Amino acid sequence: MKARFSGKPDPAALNDLGAWFGEHNNYTCAAEAFATSLQMDPKQKDMPHVAFMFGASLYYSGDIKEAIAALQASEQYGYNEIKVHLVLARALDDTHATSDAEAEWRAALDIDPEYSYALDNLSDDLLADNNNRAVIELLDTPRVIPQRTVHQAMNLGTAYALAGKPRDAERILRDALNTYPDAQPLAAQLAKVLTQLGKNAEAEAVLRIENQRHTGRSESEAH
Repeated sequence: MKARFSGKPDPAALNDLGAWFGEHNNYTCAAEAFATSLQMDPKQKDMPHVAFMFGASLYYSGDIKEAIAALQASEQYGYNEIKVHLVLARALDDTHATSDAEAEWRAALDIDPEYSYALDNLSDDLLADNNNRAVIELLDTPRVIPQRTVHQAMNLGTAYALAGKPRDAERILRDALNTYPDAQPLAAQLAKVLTQLGKNAEAEAVLRIENQRHTGRSESEAH
């Protein structure tokens, strides 16, 4: 690398330097390297990817506003890898641009419909928007059911409960607890739904079993 910088470095050398800094978690220096490369040759062959690397480096260095602009430029110039949508969606969520973030999470899911991280975060955003119907349409589908995470099951249970369908919430949460029997928040949410349905004995049984699974808990936690 030093040899490549003995004279005037070319954009390729700067891009490799930026990648090296990124691999070593020095995102500020990575962003500077990619910025210099783009200034030197804004029409370089791999410009959309370099713009993504620039935007991602800005994001991880904490410059979220400039990161969003760079990542959007990367998309506009044709970069359509799933990672640009994931990083941009996260950045938009960080700035509370929820509707724009939702569009990016959906773009990621267009590439990989079963990507759990995108499903988790999109359902979070939809719940925040009180769009319970959209959460249900997103998560209660044959494609998602076999790999539904605890996070997704809890969001789906919440959406059904808020939509006035507690029995569907019970169904989702029971199935999830059978799959993830050690998930304490899931058990607590199921117990709450059961209580709302007047099934107090079942709610107590769920909590009792969960307490037995987690020995060594403090008295207040068990209560």
